[in-house]
This record gives sequence, C-alpha cells and structure tokens, in this order.
Amino acid sequence: MPRVHPGPRGGQPEDEQRSSPGTWEGRLRLWIAINGRIALGPGKIRLLEAIAATKSLSAAAKQLRMSYRHAWKHVHLIEERTGITVVEPQRGGSGGGGTDLTPQGRALLKAYRSFRKEVDEQMRSACSKYFGDWSTPQVDDAGAPDSPPPGAQDADALADAPSSSDPPPG
Repeated sequence: MPRVHPGPRGGQPEDEQRSSPGTWEGRLRLWIAINGRIALGPGKIRLLEAIAATKSLSAAAKQLRMSYRHAWKHVHLIEERTGITVVEPQRGGSGGGGTDLTPQGRALLKAYRSFRKEVDEQMRSACSKYFGDWSTPQVDDAGAPDSPPPGAQDADALADAPSSSDPPPG
C-alpha cells in the first residue's frame, strides 16, 4: 500500500515540509462602469486595439474570432455608454473602405491603458506589502534568483547596516 503523507497541518518533520509555491502576484480584471453599466473592459479594449491595428472592424472581429455583428454591438455599447464616438468609417476607394478610431477613441484607449498601468503598479506594491512574506523569488535558468520585489530588503544589506546598539562612528 502506498505511503500517504499528511497535509501541511499533519505534523511533517521540518525537512519534509513543502516550501512556498513561488512568487505571489495579484491579478484582476478591470472594467469601467458609467452609472452602474459596464462601458469598457478587457474585451472592448482588445477590440479597439484591433481596430486601430487593422483599420477595419471586419478584420478586427476576425482577428478576435467574433462575428462582425458582435463586434459592432460592442462598439455601439462603448459609444452609447461613454457618449464618445470611438470609430469612424472610411469610405471606399482603391483600397476599399475601412474603420478607424477617432481622435477621441484613441484618447479613450490611451487613458484606459494609463489607468490600467497605474492600477497594476499599485496592485503589485500592495501585493508585495501584504503577501511578500509568503512569496519566494523565482529562479532563472542559471539558478540565480530574480530581483526582489519592490520594497523588499536585501538580507546582506541588513546584516551590514549598523544596529541601534552599535557605537556611533568616529
């Protein structure tokens, strides 16, 4: 019969206890709601980014594996809920028509990206602050630990720092 090891509370000897599972990180999905109704979120932002890249609602929808109708509904919801015209159709010509973001649509996309970046930075800082003691640094392919998270103190630097009981230099 196979030997069953007790769980973390089962009193395993110190050398058999499992180490921390790795670096802890916070993750979230971020939506912007206006009057309680979601106006922007990860999916709608990906659609706006794809429209900006392809200059076509149809190509953007295809790239994101959604129907043209579904993509158009997302654009319509963004415009309806924000009050901002985010796309403008381009009339056909030698290259055919297309769709591009309006200047306001580009500004909205830029604002969301900046907001998201700031929220992510704050979340990393808070995660390190509250969960850093349980987190262990990941090791790179050469076996060296990654740099410590922001705010973490280096053990060697702490060992070299003068303590309050040391006499003043002098």
